[in-house]
Amino acid sequence: MAERKSRYREFCASAYVPIHLQPWWLDAVCSPAGWDVALATDAGGDVTGVLPYFKKRRWGLWVVQQAPFTTYAGPWLRYPETPNFKRQSRYTFEKKVMTELIAQLPKSAFFLQNFRPEVDNWLPFYWQGFQQTTRYTYIFDDTTDDTIITAGMKNTLRSDLKKAAQATTCQIENDAWELIFQLKHLNSLQKNQHQALDKAIFGALHAALAERNQMACFVARDRLTAAPHAALYLVADGQQASILLTGTDPAHKSSCAIYGLFLEAIHWCGQRHLSLDFEGSMLPEIEHTFRAFGARRQPYHQILKPANKFLGLLYLLLH
Repeated sequence: MAERKSRYREFCASAYVPIHLQPWWLDAVCSPAGWDVALATDAGGDVTGVLPYFKKRRWGLWVVQQAPFTTYAGPWLRYPETPNFKRQSRYTFEKKVMTELIAQLPKSAFFLQNFRPEVDNWLPFYWQGFQQTTRYTYIFDDTTDDTIITAGMKNTLRSDLKKAAQATTCQIENDAWELIFQLKHLNSLQKNQHQALDKAIFGALHAALAERNQMACFVARDRLTAAPHAALYLVADGQQASILLTGTDPAHKSSCAIYGLFLEAIHWCGQRHLSLDFEGSMLPEIEHTFRAFGARRQPYHQILKPANKFLGLLYLLLH
């Protein structure tokens, strides 16, 4: 295990690997001992694919599931840099690498991972008895042109953005992670969502992100009192950014401040030529906001495999 993780760290240092799959991210949200990785290699011993996973005990049984504060997991492949790499060769490569990765997964009572949107092939997992559900996120591939982004917005959103600008000022406060956690917690209580977020884990992740300068925390404050109306936590690497957490003070919900923060996040990404993933949501009361901004809807695969039907039903009921 230690050797695989050491090789994985070397792989991540030499090739692009998205932020959610980075070993330092996994160390923060899982603890260094709480995750492992499957590695596929070619005939020369070079890594061709990786599949990190978070493993924990539930009901006294091992399960593989999404790590806290982590939207995506799943395989990540390093394709051959062969000129004119044919489509059928790509499919053959994916089958070989994914089959090798699957064979290294630990036995578990339940397996659940959200594959990254770039991973459109789950066929090798289907052949091994895994199931699939399609989920959706919204993505801005290009955040650099404000004119195009504004033109794509829903008309009522423009009115909400004006209301937010009149009531609040938006600023970056990168030490405000506890504030956003508190606002998120208030929203969860208001919606009777009893699955608690772990503040210590979020604090560890924030520390890892801040150390690498790969985060930004946006806060909307009242123009008269400076009271926080809403906050948004953004994470980013050299190619992509994504919205990790948002929170709104229920007392100031009518100011529409969160919409202004979404726009600030888009502008922040545009200045750095990053794409922006809203990271969900499948909830209708949240999805309509992301849709209103005019971002592209993107499907991604949620892959699951219960050891038996009873454990599958139990996991889904309690998860």
